[in-house]
Amino acid sequence: MAPLSAPGLGQLFSEAMGCEWTCNMEQSWVRKKFAPPQAPAPEYHPQSWHQDGALGVRFPLESGSVIPMTELLTCWIPLNRCGSDSPGLEFVRRRQEALLHFTELDDSALRQRFPPQEFWVPELELGDGLVFLNSVLHRTYARPEMPHNRLSVEYRIFPR
Repeated sequence: MAPLSAPGLGQLFSEAMGCEWTCNMEQSWVRKKFAPPQAPAPEYHPQSWHQDGALGVRFPLESGSVIPMTELLTCWIPLNRCGSDSPGLEFVRRRQEALLHFTELDDSALRQRFPPQEFWVPELELGDGLVFLNSVLHRTYARPEMPHNRLSVEYRIFPR
């Protein structure tokens, strides 16, 4: 929990959520993402496109209805350099008003839906961090030539 005590971070969470907040450690974790050459099995695939607001949501089999998002923020902290020589994150930099149905999260469909300049892959160092809303589309970004694995910590921040 120590990283969450960084100056100004708690105020950022409160302002973004519009209320007091709490970190749910049962929904927070340390994650390892493998560089493609080091994947433990041929069927291993990095995390695909998703929105963290889908946490705990049950989707209908077909799209069409508006599904409420789980209210949360994600505070994502890499424990090593990422985005260049180890897997990082890729974002769509456009706010979504609702959850996209899982049938809408195909990479080629998203690249047709959003212009290229709205896709962003930050290169981060140890000590950097990202805070993003529940609606933000993101995925693990990995290129075949990346030689190193990535470790990161994901804290889930909820209304108190």
